[in-house]
This record gives sequence, C-alpha cells and structure tokens, in this order.
Amino acid sequence: MTRLHFILLVIFTGFFNLYAQQYEFGIGAGGGNYIGDIGKEYYFMPNKAGGQIFFKRTVNPWFSTRLNVQYFDVFAGDFEAESLGRQKRAMFIDGGIMQFSAGIEYNFLPRNPYIPTPRGQRLTPYMFTGLGVSSYFGTLYKGDDAVVDYNGTTLQIPMVLGIKYKLSRHFLISIETSAHYYFSDNLDGTEFYYGDQRKNDKYMRTPSTNLNSNDWFTFTSFSLIYTFGDLQCYFNM
Repeated sequence: MTRLHFILLVIFTGFFNLYAQQYEFGIGAGGGNYIGDIGKEYYFMPNKAGGQIFFKRTVNPWFSTRLNVQYFDVFAGDFEAESLGRQKRAMFIDGGIMQFSAGIEYNFLPRNPYIPTPRGQRLTPYMFTGLGVSSYFGTLYKGDDAVVDYNGTTLQIPMVLGIKYKLSRHFLISIETSAHYYFSDNLDGTEFYYGDQRKNDKYMRTPSTNLNSNDWFTFTSFSLIYTFGDLQCYFNM
C-alpha cells in the first residue's frame, strides 16, 4: 500500500511542479454504479451518488495535466439482476470508494478562455485518461446476514469523455462520463468470501460469479469550473 501511494505521489509532483500560466479548478457531483460479480450487469445505470474535485494545468491549447480526487458510494444487489442465478444467490454490498488519479486531458476544439468567442464556439469536447490509486471498503451480505467486511487498495485506470461550456471569463461548466477499470476483483468482497469457502472445498462452484474478471465503476457528473491565469502566450498561433 505504501509503495502504491509513493508511486502516485511522484507522478503527481512531476505533473504539477512544472511552470505554467493557466489553471482550472473544478468541483462536481453526479451518480455512478459498480459493475462486477453482484447485481445488475448494465454499464451505465447510476444508483448511488458521488463527487469529485479536480485541478488542471494547461500545457498547450490541446493538452492539460489533471489531478482528480473522487468519492463514490457503492451499492449493488442480486435482487436487481436479470440473471436468475444471481437472484437465487441473494447477495448485496454496501460500501464506498475513495480514489486519486492523475493523467492527461486532450481538448478536441481548444479555445482561449480569455478571448471572447461567438456563443456557438464556447463548447469544447475533451477526453482524459491516466493512472490512479483507489481505497475501497464495504460489507457483503447474503440475505439479511453480513458475511464479510472488506477493504483494500488497488490501482485503477480512468477513461473519461466530456464536454465543457464557457459561461464567462473565469467560469465554465462541464458534463462528463467516465469508466474506471480496477486491477482488482474485490470491490464487492467476493474474492474474500469465496476464498474462505474454497479453503474448505477446493472444488466449490461459484454461481453467477466470475473471479477472473476485474471490477469496474462508471460515473456521470456535472461540474462547475473556475479558470485563472493567463493563456495569451499559448494562443498566438
């Protein structure tokens, strides 16, 4: 755990210690859903709230470095699944994920936020990806009984598509949808649960559970962004 945090700290320091002249700070909220071995198998079906804050440093009109801090509530139940196998198993989880990530954001239609533009040119679609570390925790239930309290830390890859709109000289709004791939199959505690069961029966079957497929989380959010600094030197093109 200590090694993961050290690696991410080095990456973050490298991104944000460099000299730059324009920055964005944003705060957002939205809804998301976990995708794994319990509950629904839909990719975008928000059922719990989440939030984020982020900081960006402009490198040039197309690229920015970005640091994210996010928290997601996590809930999923087999009673919501379409699979009869999952419904019969009757498990559900209740927990949360706190995560940090850093990476590169690419603007498809770069605009100088300090030069007025026609209303139709204020939209800027973008994408973001990088590397992050996540701490997760929760409780796994079978029926009405809590069977496992679990927690852990894992790396994750964020993949984000969004669009932002310039409201004024210093303020923007954005809407974005993200998918987070985790290097773990244990965001739901099933690895702990079935691992303990297998100690007594190595041939035990795990119905409606794929322990060879890692977990995901998808999140859709709305953010308010404050822009400050000076970009004039970047846009003399």
